[in-house]
Amino acid sequence: MEEIQVTWKHAIKIWWSWLWRAVLWTLPTAMALGFIVGLMMASYGIPIEPYQLYLQAVGGCIGVFFGIYALKIVLTKKSFNGFRIVLVKKIGPEQINIDA
Repeated sequence: MEEIQVTWKHAIKIWWSWLWRAVLWTLPTAMALGFIVGLMMASYGIPIEPYQLYLQAVGGCIGVFFGIYALKIVLTKKSFNGFRIVLVKKIGPEQINIDA
């Protein structure tokens, strides 16, 4: 396996590949959930102000979840013009088998 030098162009391609997926999944999900919760709270006459912090935290959790999910997709399924991202386990000196 050949290791290549990471350039700004590589970093931007990887970042963009992650970002648009994360945003594409986060925004519609958070908006739909916010709409449903807002509609339900309004129909029952529940004021939103006391729950605003909790609702924002839920929106943040949705963003974190889809950010991690998008990163997993980029790491496992995406190729970038002749290269792909892989995780390689480092072998320490204590793990090298000299007898082999």
